[in-house]
Amino acid sequence: MLASANSRIWPLLLAAFALACSTVAGAEGGGALQPGNFVHQAWTTGEGAPPATIALAQAPDGYLWLGTGTGLYRFDGVTFSRYQPPPGKHLPSANITALKFTTGGALWVGFYDGGAACIQDGKLRAYEVGDGFPPGWVLAFAERPDRSIWAATSQGLGRFDGTRWVKVGTDWGYTADRADWVLSDASGTLWVAAINRLLYLPRGATHFKATNVALAPGATLAVDPTGTLWASDRLHGTRPLRGLTAEHPRIDGVATLPVTDAHGALRMAFDRDGGLWATGLGTGKVFHVPSPEQIGASDIVTDDAVGAVFSAPQGLTSNSATPVIVDREGNAWVGTASGIDSYHHGPVGTVRDFGPDTRLRTSVARDPQGRLWLSKLGTVYRLDGEHLVTVLDGLPDILSILFDADGTLWVAGFHDLYRYRDNRLETVALPNNLYASRLKFLSPGKPGELWGSIEGMGVYRFRNDRWEAWKPKTDHVKGYPTTGAMDADTTLWLGYAGGEVLRVDKDGRETVFDQHNGLDIGSLTTMFPSARGMLFGGSTGVARHADGVMRSLTDRDFPALVGITGIVEVANGDVWMNGGLGAIRFSADELEKAFSDLRYRPQIGPFDFRDGVKGIARQGQPVPSMQRDDSGRVWFVTNEGLYWLDASVQRGNTQVPPVYVTAVHADGRVFDPAGSVRLSAGDDSLQIDYTAVSLTSPSRVRFRYRMDGANQNWVDAGTRRQAYYTSLAPGTYRFTVIAANEDDVWNERGASVTIDIPPRFYQSWWFMTLEGLVVLALAGAVYAWRIRSVSRSVRLRSEARHEERERIARELHDTLLQAIYGIMLRFQAVASAIPKDDPMKEGIEGTLKVANDFIVEGRDKVRELRTNITSLRKLGSTIDELARLMQKASPIVMTTDVRVDDQEMDPAVGEDILAICREALVNVFRHAGAQHVAVRLVTTRRNLELTVADDGKGMPAGPGADVSGSEQWGLSGMRERAAAMGATLCIGSPGRGTTVSLAVPLNRLRRRNDHRGRP
Repeated sequence: MLASANSRIWPLLLAAFALACSTVAGAEGGGALQPGNFVHQAWTTGEGAPPATIALAQAPDGYLWLGTGTGLYRFDGVTFSRYQPPPGKHLPSANITALKFTTGGALWVGFYDGGAACIQDGKLRAYEVGDGFPPGWVLAFAERPDRSIWAATSQGLGRFDGTRWVKVGTDWGYTADRADWVLSDASGTLWVAAINRLLYLPRGATHFKATNVALAPGATLAVDPTGTLWASDRLHGTRPLRGLTAEHPRIDGVATLPVTDAHGALRMAFDRDGGLWATGLGTGKVFHVPSPEQIGASDIVTDDAVGAVFSAPQGLTSNSATPVIVDREGNAWVGTASGIDSYHHGPVGTVRDFGPDTRLRTSVARDPQGRLWLSKLGTVYRLDGEHLVTVLDGLPDILSILFDADGTLWVAGFHDLYRYRDNRLETVALPNNLYASRLKFLSPGKPGELWGSIEGMGVYRFRNDRWEAWKPKTDHVKGYPTTGAMDADTTLWLGYAGGEVLRVDKDGRETVFDQHNGLDIGSLTTMFPSARGMLFGGSTGVARHADGVMRSLTDRDFPALVGITGIVEVANGDVWMNGGLGAIRFSADELEKAFSDLRYRPQIGPFDFRDGVKGIARQGQPVPSMQRDDSGRVWFVTNEGLYWLDASVQRGNTQVPPVYVTAVHADGRVFDPAGSVRLSAGDDSLQIDYTAVSLTSPSRVRFRYRMDGANQNWVDAGTRRQAYYTSLAPGTYRFTVIAANEDDVWNERGASVTIDIPPRFYQSWWFMTLEGLVVLALAGAVYAWRIRSVSRSVRLRSEARHEERERIARELHDTLLQAIYGIMLRFQAVASAIPKDDPMKEGIEGTLKVANDFIVEGRDKVRELRTNITSLRKLGSTIDELARLMQKASPIVMTTDVRVDDQEMDPAVGEDILAICREALVNVFRHAGAQHVAVRLVTTRRNLELTVADDGKGMPAGPGADVSGSEQWGLSGMRERAAAMGATLCIGSPGRGTTVSLAVPLNRLRRRNDHRGRP
């Protein structure tokens, strides 16, 4: 509700003041927007940088080289490596004062104690005063088009013609006893700062000439991108020598230059935008002149020309800066006594006077017309173009601002909530007159409505100038919402600290989303209705509700998605987010892919401290921390200030990063990866170091590698610069690594190294061959033993079968045939007593002849028992013959039923089946007293079944039954034979008679157990 009348004095005063302000609002000075601030990166001695860097140079391969008071170092953006001379060589001194790379790749090194050294192709050559090099400490080198090298020292000027050094003197028209600086311009003219005057040597000339430019001792020179020569000293500071060339060695205006050393430089360098970087003479600071082209021929660098000054401790490692260079990526590098610093233009802009002192009192809002509004401390501004227009001023403790659907501006202070419309400012009291700082969120609803959540009280809706409490119907959400929004369908969305989202449709139907139905982003912090669904930001990810489905992207897969407190969608569909690790941009397609396929991993490197952003997304405010304006800019608030980005910004580092393999580690040793690496036998565990030289943002360089011979797949190593392999087999491998810079520009060729791991003696081919021969010999011996064993087994079985046949033959001969023979003898005796003419005698003699024929035939059949049984049909016919033979020798009536398939079988199996059948029949003839016996041999679907059944007296019942020894021995033999075949043998007396049943699986007819028992 609105504040009571007796408490409206202060708001009325504010309203009057606001009306006056809005009436007279104007531009706040010049343009308030400051695009692309410089990004400063520093490496101190505590982080591995060498101390006292006096010289800097970039090699053709991209490495940055540092000449220091403690030696020569190489830097790839991450690691400082001290130069190690070849064995038996050394640098003349560790105190280095000058560096220069030639077009041929040679590095010239100058020393404080005098002398120089040349490093090329891994070789080192030192030059002393005795070799013709001028004495004194070396200040600078220069290379001319004829490949001659010139050196400026504190005691003279020297020239190297490719073979030897010669001190330049009067024969060249050079009379000075020192040279403070030397350089060669694009035309080939050599310029020398010779104590107090500027000399030049035209291309092809052999005699120095003087200009009308006066210098002070210790002067330095540089050439800008337009070819203009610049000088700096204690006489006139830093100034351009416009128009000065070998053809025009005299320029106007030099006599009128002021005498000053203000903004004098120890060293100078120009970036690719034409800006001048310099280290301050006498100050040790760094200053940047953004537009040196605006300085006239008769002017010098003044305070007005300097755009930025960098000093310790925030902008420089130490106020002792000496060298400055610009690398090929456009970064300015400075060396100091305490480390090195780099500077480059970042893509992130700031707003003048919205610095760290206002960081906790800054907010942004977008009105229905698309204009951006800003607040800081007690003032509210409207952004018109690049200027800020003051709308409200003098308000106490502004925390946040936002607009409702009607275009009304709401201002939340620490104590009060204000409403500004129709140029009037009103105080809107919260329920129970609570402080506005208790608001957890404020969000526009339908026209004329404002939704909010009050800590400890819950959700309220403001309409018709009063607050109305609102409570959800569901009990599945606890506490009060921490964020909320209404989409275009007037659906209300509320987010809770417990990780739930409550959806309230316009008809009042409620739906809760949590971890059970796709929402997994921690505490809810912000919401945004995008064109493709409702977006939610949380403490551990982002989520989207679209087409009735909730999906989440978490910080487990996207580490940058933490602490998201602001989301906006720009005109081209890209989605920007403000989080704990910086501002993140998803292209429309990539965000769609990420939500559609949770395995997809787009590259979403944030705009962070490496781009000039300080702090993290501002947390705990009732309004979003990110907005967009109608000019295509994205604005975001951190706990350190206010920043903006052109939404169409494209990172601009197009330099392909050079990639190198730097070392191979194995068994505690380090191998040089140049060419190929041969390890010792048994070195199966490796560490391979690699790097890529991208100096703009080294910590963002990403790598992939693979090892041909071990695996063919690329390994995404991220920013890691080591690869590890274990348990590598002997062989030859090829390791390849590729890299991309911070703007995803890949060096697809990369770098490679061949690694050869020789085998140990037991891994060598000859040992493996010998090992194979031994194995073959052992296998042969085992095979021979097996053959002998099988042969012995076969022999033993043959002998056993032979013995069995002999036993059966003896039994038949000694029992059945002998008994018949004895009967024949008796009959013959009877026949002899009968008279010849007696008819009975003829009958008896006929019977005796038949019996004799039976004995002969029986003996023949005993011999035939030795015949091999190789098929079921042969087994069946053999059993038929056996039954017919025994039928003739006995009054027992025998019947056979043989119905078998024609398939082959193991003869040994056939003999065992025949032996079981024979034993069963012999037992019938000996013991059964039977009148009839039936033999049945048939094949079923799975078995060969043999049945011998008689109608005799049967077998004795019970464990104490009287079974003769020979019978018991025969039954045991039958069982052992059946077991050896894997067959089932059943012997039983169901009533009268005995039945012997044998079932042999068909799959055992061809294959036989070798360990069979024998009766």
